[in-house]
Amino acid sequence: MPKWPNPFAEWNKDFKLLAVATCGVGVFFGIQLTLFNNFIVEQFGIEPHELGTLEALREVPGLLNVLMVALLIRRSPPVMGCVMLVIMGLGLMAYGGVTNVFTLAVVSFFWSIGFHGWLPLGQSMALRFSPAGNKGKWLGQLRSVESIAWLTAIGACLLTFQTLRYQGLFFLAGAITVLGGIGLMWATRQGTLVEEKGFVFKRRYGVYYALNFLQGFRKQMFITFAIFALVKVHGMPVETTMILMLINQVLVALTGPLMGQMVDNWGERKMLSASYIGLALVFFGYAVIQDRPTLYVLFCIDNLIFFGGIALTTYIYKITPEEDLKPTLSMGVTMNHIAAVIAPLVGGVAWYYLGYQVIFFSGSALAIISLIVSQKVDPEGILARETTVSEKIEVEV
Repeated sequence: MPKWPNPFAEWNKDFKLLAVATCGVGVFFGIQLTLFNNFIVEQFGIEPHELGTLEALREVPGLLNVLMVALLIRRSPPVMGCVMLVIMGLGLMAYGGVTNVFTLAVVSFFWSIGFHGWLPLGQSMALRFSPAGNKGKWLGQLRSVESIAWLTAIGACLLTFQTLRYQGLFFLAGAITVLGGIGLMWATRQGTLVEEKGFVFKRRYGVYYALNFLQGFRKQMFITFAIFALVKVHGMPVETTMILMLINQVLVALTGPLMGQMVDNWGERKMLSASYIGLALVFFGYAVIQDRPTLYVLFCIDNLIFFGGIALTTYIYKITPEEDLKPTLSMGVTMNHIAAVIAPLVGGVAWYYLGYQVIFFSGSALAIISLIVSQKVDPEGILARETTVSEKIEVEV
């Protein structure tokens, strides 16, 4: 029998433990995103402007990300990552007890604190635990692991939904997320060899901040309203939602390492440009197409264009000194979520008064603006200019 190569064999212990935690995150969102829109429509009959308010409140912890990281800067990332995933898991488990939109908002806000604390910690650990020269590839592999976990969670939805229903599946996913976080307690806890900063906001990172801000608008519009439009406008049943998410995650799991390798080989600017062109077309299609199968295809294409996020992460790693890395990633999360708080509020009101199409036309326009800004992404150029300035100063001295 031929022996299949193991693409994950080169991982070190810390990266494997991070992958376990990432599996917990994959299960979390595999259940939460698959069931949430049908859950809120069936249980509460929620309207677009109510959903916009709910999502805006859920994104508020992202605004506090910089302050959170500043307070925890001297704490061990694996330990704090564990704490954040436990908060996430407990919040999702509490979904089973919600009785109205208000309690749903409170519970969503609670688990969102954990998720937004996890975002920069997870990115920082992934960059720190992976080898130089292959960071895009390893981040792509990590994305595949998350997708496989997501895929497994969707499979569990399909097989057990009639038995466990919404409440049972939310509880199961929350418990798995908690266990994934606990696994990080065995990761290496040594601090960095350099003193990290609690807060960083520098002009040299302006393109990174701008792209994160635009991404926050665009991504939140799609996360909040794409599936919701399929359910509310086009009448997509929960079983179809599960199958759609299943197909989507199979595609992401299969293409993750390849997409990460493409970032390493082709560079950040080309990959970001490709992702923004694709996103502009997807959003435009959502606005003008009524055929439901075609909309399903567009949804999968949107989720396949995840390499833009990998390219942004590797870009900031290349231009950032080690002491700036985690606080700069955190600032990126905060910039992202300033927009993510505004987007669902504005989007919900716009849908109510102007129709759902305006949301997706706006998303297409934002993708085009992101494409224009991304042409300034040039990590090699930034480093070359800094080297020239440094050499000039040394000569003058």
